[in-house]
Amino acid sequence: MQIQNLCLLALFIAIFSSHTTSAARFNFNHFDGSNLVFLGDAELGSTADGSSLSGALSMTRDTSPFSHGQGKYSGEIPFKPSNSSSSTYSFKTSFTFSISPRRKTNPSPGHGLAFIVVPTIDNDGAAGKGFLGLLNRTNNGNPNNHVFAVEFDVFQDKDLGDINDNHVGIDVNSVKSTVSEKAGYWVQTRSAEGKKVWEFKELKLSSGDKYKSWVEYDDVTKLVTVTVAPAYLSKPKKPLIETQIDLSKVFLGKMYTGFAGSMGREAERHDIWTWRFENNAPKEAKPVQSG
Repeated sequence: MQIQNLCLLALFIAIFSSHTTSAARFNFNHFDGSNLVFLGDAELGSTADGSSLSGALSMTRDTSPFSHGQGKYSGEIPFKPSNSSSSTYSFKTSFTFSISPRRKTNPSPGHGLAFIVVPTIDNDGAAGKGFLGLLNRTNNGNPNNHVFAVEFDVFQDKDLGDINDNHVGIDVNSVKSTVSEKAGYWVQTRSAEGKKVWEFKELKLSSGDKYKSWVEYDDVTKLVTVTVAPAYLSKPKKPLIETQIDLSKVFLGKMYTGFAGSMGREAERHDIWTWRFENNAPKEAKPVQSG
């Protein structure tokens, strides 16, 4: 009976753990540094008064002008059956984030953050400012980068094709987005005639508010969808971005995933508060539980 009770207790702890992992699935309800790699200026975020950790994964540091960094899940994740495969594993991820300029009056935001899928654990070749801590002026646009990203950009860099200073974009091997849209979300309402219509509500990414994003890829249709909304809302039924991209031409067999971010001369925080990821790759190992 005692052994049975211990087994039940272990199962209870596993189920309600703040962070669970497997070969192709993990969930962070907050961050304590476990199973993460910090590169550049990325760190565990602190509370506003600096007295303790906030539970966030932060890409930039207030004390470092032009700060940039990457925070990644520490393990390789299978994205294709092999490097040469013409198919990928469908995946979906969701995360809560905030972008917060530190100057209270007349804040000058810049530059933004991105969800990333990259071939290596290091961040060699990453630069700040408009390159978002992901690429640099020399390697930007190189088809051998094998980089996929969804950017949340709060500075208009016309040299990189930014449509405005408040947009979401899909990046493939370049921070010049293949498609981008003004940041916001769609809600369904009724017109005066009683017909259902879609209404667009703009979001200010650099407001310091918490937002949630959902990024999904279906290998059958090659469809990438990106949805954003205030963190307190459920996922909107209509995505902000919906486009076809064959990611089998971008992904390698195994990749690393996480976040990148950068700021300009003035301090701006780029915080990730929660993160969930899963794909349909065959499980290679039993789940490893972590408190």
